[in-house]
Amino acid sequence: MILTSKYGLKEESRTSIKRFQSELDLAHIRRLTDTVGIVQHAKFATPDYNHGYCIDDNSRALMLAGLANKIQPHSCDALIDTYLAYIHYMQRENGMFGNFLSFDHRFLDDYGTEDAFGRTIWSLGSLMYNDNRPHIQQLLKEIVDRAYPHISELRSIRANAYALCGLVYMLKSKKYQKDLIKEIYLLADFISNEYEKASSDGWQWYEEVISYDNAIIPYSLMLTKDILFEEKYLTYAIDSATFLDEIIFKENTVELIGNAGWLKKNGEKASAGEQAIEIPSLILMYQKLAEINNAPKFHYKAKCCFSWFHGTNRLQAELFDPFTKGCKDGLDKNTINQNQGAESTISYWLAYIYQHYEIY
Repeated sequence: MILTSKYGLKEESRTSIKRFQSELDLAHIRRLTDTVGIVQHAKFATPDYNHGYCIDDNSRALMLAGLANKIQPHSCDALIDTYLAYIHYMQRENGMFGNFLSFDHRFLDDYGTEDAFGRTIWSLGSLMYNDNRPHIQQLLKEIVDRAYPHISELRSIRANAYALCGLVYMLKSKKYQKDLIKEIYLLADFISNEYEKASSDGWQWYEEVISYDNAIIPYSLMLTKDILFEEKYLTYAIDSATFLDEIIFKENTVELIGNAGWLKKNGEKASAGEQAIEIPSLILMYQKLAEINNAPKFHYKAKCCFSWFHGTNRLQAELFDPFTKGCKDGLDKNTINQNQGAESTISYWLAYIYQHYEIY
C-alpha cells in the first residue's frame, strides 16, 4: 500500500517550500550505485570511483531504500539486495564490520569506526521493522546475531545513539528473538551518564564539543519513552534538544554547526562546512518533540529544517538539483560544494521522507 503524505504540498506557502519535489525520485541514488554498492563521492553529479565505497553510506542507503519501498512498493528491492550484500560482505568473522572498499574491491581497513558500526545496527533494525520478506529477514538476523555481542562494547556517544535507534526498531518489529530491553537500557544509561558528566549551567550537552549528526543523540533517548520507564532519559533528551535548538535557529532559518571547528564549550560556533547529514536527524528530533509536547511549533521547525536544502539557509543557496535528483555537498564559508555525493543525497531523501510521510 502506498503511504499517504502527512503534509499536503499545496499547504506550503513560503517561497522556499514551493519548490519541493512532489515525487520521491532516487535517480541519483541509482546513478551512484553499481553491483557492489553505493560509491561515496561524485565529481559534480558523476560517480567518482577514486574513493570507492564505505559501510556508512551503504547503511544509510539501505535505510533509505527500505523506507522508499513503503512509499513505492518493490521499487527498491534490487537496491536493498545490493546494500545488504555489501554489509554482509564487509562483516568480519568476529562480527565487526570493515568500512572502506576500493573500487577494485580491496579492503582498505580491518574495522570501521564505532560510529559506522552503530549506524549499521540502526539500518539493520530499520529494515527489520520495514521489510517483511523472509529472505531479507533471514540475512538480517544472521548479520545482527554476529554483531550483537559488540554492541555493549561501544564507547562513542553517537555509536550508542545509532545502535539504540536500531534496537528500538528491532524490538518494535517483533522479529528478533533476544532480550533487547537489557541492551536498550545499557545504551540509554551510557548516553545519560555522558550527559551527567558533560552538562552544566549553560551547556546542556553530552560532550565538551557539539560536532556532527547531533540531533540523533536526544532523539535516540526520546525513542525509549514508551519502552523504558526512567524519567531522566526523557528529561535529558528534552533539555539537550532545547539547547541544540537555541544554537542552530536564527529566527526561522537553520544555521548548522559547521565542520570547520564545530562548537566547543565556551567557544564560537563554526559556520563553514554545514553538512546535509544534520537535517534528517533534526527533523526526527523536532517531530518527536511535537509528539511528546503536543506542540505544533516543532512541526514547523521540522519544515524549516527541510527548507534548508531549498534556499532557507545562511547563503540562500539551493542545494537540491532538480535535474539529477541529487543534493550538493553542503555550504562552505561563502560557496556551495557542487559535488553531489552519497551522504548528502541520501540525507536529502531521508529528510524528504521523514518530512512528508508517516513512516514509523
